[in-house]
Amino acid sequence: MATLRPGSLGTLIGRVGNMVFYELNGKIVGRTIGVVDSYSDAQLGNQMGFGLTTLLLNPVNQFIRAGFKTTPKEPGWNFHSLAFSLNKKNALTGKYPNVEIDFTKVIFSMGGLPLPKNPQVKLAGNCLEFSWEADPETKGNDERDQVMLVAYFPETLQAMTVQSGSPRTSEKHTILLPSFKGKKVIETYIAFISEDRERVSNSVYLGQIIWDNQ
Repeated sequence: MATLRPGSLGTLIGRVGNMVFYELNGKIVGRTIGVVDSYSDAQLGNQMGFGLTTLLLNPVNQFIRAGFKTTPKEPGWNFHSLAFSLNKKNALTGKYPNVEIDFTKVIFSMGGLPLPKNPQVKLAGNCLEFSWEADPETKGNDERDQVMLVAYFPETLQAMTVQSGSPRTSEKHTILLPSFKGKKVIETYIAFISEDRERVSNSVYLGQIIWDNQ
C-alpha cells in the first residue's frame, strides 16, 4: 500500500500491485518489483499505467464521486471505474519505463451542465484565485450551480479539492494554499455542479501554476 511521509504536502512512498513508488531527486519514480523478465514491455507499461492512475485518483476520490455520479456507465461500473478507465486511456503518455501522467488531459468530471465563460486562475500570494463569467443567458445553467475546483500537486501526487464552492453568480472562489518554503508545481482544474448534485459539467484544465514561496 502507498503511504505518505510527513511533510507540508507529504511524499508518496509505497507499493501498488507489483509497482513500488519512491522519491528520487525530488520526483516520484515507479519501478516494478519481483521477477519481470517474463513480461513484455507492453505488459510492464500497462502495469505502470495502472499504478500511476491509481495514485492519480486517490487524493480526488470525493471529487470524482460527484464528478462522475450521473455520467453514463457500463453495467456494473461505478464512478471510480469510469474515472479510472478514462484517465488510464487518455491521461497517460510514454512507453515503459517512461510512462507519465499528462495533466493537461486528466478528466475529473463529465457531464452536460454548461461551463461559464472565460474560466481563469491566478496566483495571489499564498492563494489561488479562480474566476469566471457567469453567463446567465446560456441555456441549462442556474445561478445556484456551484463551482468545483482541483489544485493538484504532481510532484507528490496530492491535491486540494473543492466540491461545493461559490455559486455561479459569484464569479470567483479562492483556495488558500498550505504554508511551506520552496517551489511547487500546481495543476489546476474547474467544473460546476447543480445544487441538487444531479448535474455536472465536464472538468476543464486551467493551466499550470509555479508557486515559488521563498
